[in-house]
Amino acid sequence: MRYQGKNSERGVALVMVLSLVALVAVWAVQSADEDWISLRRAENMQLLSKTWLAVESGQALAMRTLAADDASVDSLDEEWALDWPAFPVDDGEIAGHIEDANRYINLNDLVDNSGKLNKDAVAVVKRLFAHLELDMQLVDALVDWMDSDKTPYGSGGTEESAYADQPYRIKNAPLDTLPELLLVRGFDRDILNKLTKVVMVRPSKGISGVNINTAPAAVLLSLADNISQGDVEAMIQQRESAAFKSVSELTSGGLNVWATKIKPVWLVTISDAFVIRVEARFARARWAERMLVARQGKKFQVLSRRKVAGL
Repeated sequence: MRYQGKNSERGVALVMVLSLVALVAVWAVQSADEDWISLRRAENMQLLSKTWLAVESGQALAMRTLAADDASVDSLDEEWALDWPAFPVDDGEIAGHIEDANRYINLNDLVDNSGKLNKDAVAVVKRLFAHLELDMQLVDALVDWMDSDKTPYGSGGTEESAYADQPYRIKNAPLDTLPELLLVRGFDRDILNKLTKVVMVRPSKGISGVNINTAPAAVLLSLADNISQGDVEAMIQQRESAAFKSVSELTSGGLNVWATKIKPVWLVTISDAFVIRVEARFARARWAERMLVARQGKKFQVLSRRKVAGL
């Protein structure tokens, strides 16, 4: 019996030792996992900081390029407009792109600063929608989203009652970003993708002039009625060989007669705002930003800056 008791005590002790070893092993594994997660988190934070700083550097380089630009005329053959291929930095890379805002139609020109309709801008935007094969009544809905009154505009107008089933109210103010269009009744992602290539959103000063040296054909065609596609394409080929230094040069010698149909306020050769897009990648970390800047002589004012999905 004494022998059996000693064996029993030894068995209990062995079980206790094995249990302690198991507990220590579990603790060691958990501790190692927690240490790995902490290290991974610290590494991610370091990579994210590097991407953010790289984007800051890319934006500074873009601003420096714009500051060195000859502000007497802006065209697609200038340094700021050239392709900016991705270039390596340490163990990552930075890519960027600069484009002038005046190549696009500013949707915020649809209403003035007091929230009243700008009929000239409405006509231009409606022609643009027609060229893109989009429903022109969508422009009516957009006007109502932005204007200050409560009366539906045109046949496609939609005021407060049209948003009764939405978790938000009609804005009655200018657009802040282009993706905001998805909140307007009738607009969807496909329409937004089409418009991204021809319109933009920035603070309005009445009419944001269109740069004849940088604007795409669809934008130029929308500036007046009955403009020929062939005439516009011929003008675009003309500017590729030599940029127009003034609007009057566009129609000098009897050339580009179609442009005389356009109100002079719509045409410029100097851009007053630029969009800077910069993206940085380091290992699994990525950061991309879009910055809108206004040019005032050799100085620039940042109008907006936001993180985006990519270039």
